[in-house]
Amino acid sequence: MKRLFLPLIFIGVGLLSKTDLMAQTEKRGEVQDQEFVIRKDRVLTVPAQPRVFERLPVLPQPSGIQDFRYSVTPYFLKIPALTLQPTAVQKDYRQPKLDLYSGYVRAGYGNFDSPLLEARFMSISPDPVSYSVNFKHQGFRKGPAGTYQDISPESHTLFSGDLGYFLSAAEIYGGLNWAQDKYSFYGEDPNFQIPNEADWNDPIVQSNILNNFQIFGGIRDIEKVGPFSYDAQLRFRTFKDSYLAKENEFGVRGEGKFRTDSDWSGKVGVEYFSTSPSNESYEITRSYFGIRPRISYDYEAFRFTAGINVVSEDDSIPGKESDFRIFPVLKASYQFAEEFGFFAEFSGDVNLNTYFGFVQENPFLGPDTRLLNTVNNYKVDGGIEGQFQETFHYRAGIDLSRYNNLHFFVNSMADSARFDIVYDEKTTVVNVNAELGFKFSETYSLGSRLDLFQYSLSTEAEAWHRPVWEFRVNNQIKPFEKLLIQANLNFMGGLKARGINTVEINPPVQEVVNLKTIADIQLKADFKITDRISVFAEGNNLTNGQNMRWLNYPVRGVQLIGGASFKF
Repeated sequence: MKRLFLPLIFIGVGLLSKTDLMAQTEKRGEVQDQEFVIRKDRVLTVPAQPRVFERLPVLPQPSGIQDFRYSVTPYFLKIPALTLQPTAVQKDYRQPKLDLYSGYVRAGYGNFDSPLLEARFMSISPDPVSYSVNFKHQGFRKGPAGTYQDISPESHTLFSGDLGYFLSAAEIYGGLNWAQDKYSFYGEDPNFQIPNEADWNDPIVQSNILNNFQIFGGIRDIEKVGPFSYDAQLRFRTFKDSYLAKENEFGVRGEGKFRTDSDWSGKVGVEYFSTSPSNESYEITRSYFGIRPRISYDYEAFRFTAGINVVSEDDSIPGKESDFRIFPVLKASYQFAEEFGFFAEFSGDVNLNTYFGFVQENPFLGPDTRLLNTVNNYKVDGGIEGQFQETFHYRAGIDLSRYNNLHFFVNSMADSARFDIVYDEKTTVVNVNAELGFKFSETYSLGSRLDLFQYSLSTEAEAWHRPVWEFRVNNQIKPFEKLLIQANLNFMGGLKARGINTVEINPPVQEVVNLKTIADIQLKADFKITDRISVFAEGNNLTNGQNMRWLNYPVRGVQLIGGASFKF
């Protein structure tokens, strides 16, 4: 019975399944609502298992000796203790030694019968004493005075010495200087005519030997970077010519500078000079005293300086109100960039003039009984400057100055071969200047400057013997290590001199003489044969121009000189 019941159950389940399938088949094709959800960003991630939980592999255990035994045998040796002798390590902290030479000798010879001798000896280890001795002589036994060149020689001799003693924080220094310059009054007026039926002999060219001796001494600090630095000096100078002109001068100079931790700094300068000029007709004593305090402020590329110049001098001038003068000093500069900056100045001062200073400017000066200082009432100066990559630099500016007693040189009415000093009461000078420079490594460098002047005078007719324009170019070429070449160009124009009309000589009538433009080309070459021996050659006035800086005084033509030098 049970066997029959089980097949009947299976048959009944099968019939029910077939009935449901047929019902689904009849509903196929009917549209029903459905909802689907699609997640595109779903990512199945499995957390990483940390490596620290990994099981270490089980290494096989080595089988070997499990028990180790060592035997130690003592050896008793009688060894003395080691004796050490430590020494400090010797290190040379000095800079590498350079090839320095204490002595230098230079000798040569040129046309116009011109010998040259120059010598120098100096210390190369300035601790604690430094010294130097210099000597130079150059002569021209023949002058440029045409038929009178044999009686118009010229020579220059110089001897100087310097000595310094270094203390822990200061230096005591001193020195002396002796110079002798010989000139000839060969200036001949080409327009001069010998009077008819006059007993006339050849002119006598007189010479003049100028001797000056200077001695000085002082003390100054060494570091120059501390909160205070100083420099004090005493000096004495004496001058004498072949005639009766003499001048002695005693001077004291001092300067102190202070520096702060901020952007402020300052300095004070003090100087006093007592000068005693004398001649056959006069002997006077002149004094000059000045105090110049300054204070400066620096902030990045901006610099400003303010101060005063206090001067007292005792020149005797008609209508002079006081010997005491005060001038303001204002200076400012700002560098916007390396390529461009500006500078400006407003100041005034009194320039000390001495007979020795005038003779250094014009050696054909005759005796003069009137020596006056030049008062610079005001100076207004401004301009621009800059450089490009330390290769090219420039500077341009304009200077407007007002002077009292500006000096000029004119030919003497009594002797046209000598000069007198004249002063203009009130003079305004405008100077426009420009500088250009270029440097290409050590091979080539150039420096040039142009100056234009304009003079407004009150008592003199012209700015006698002062240029209207100047132009200078200096070139230095070093094509290779042992050769150095210098080429210089110097031009000066617009010079005017005061001449005498030879037609009307009683009384003499003055006239303006326009001097020719001065053009001078110089070439110098130095070739180093060894580190000690060199040869040189120089040429001056290579255009062979009859340059005349002073009326009736033409210079020599082409001047050539050559020689050798030796270091020891």
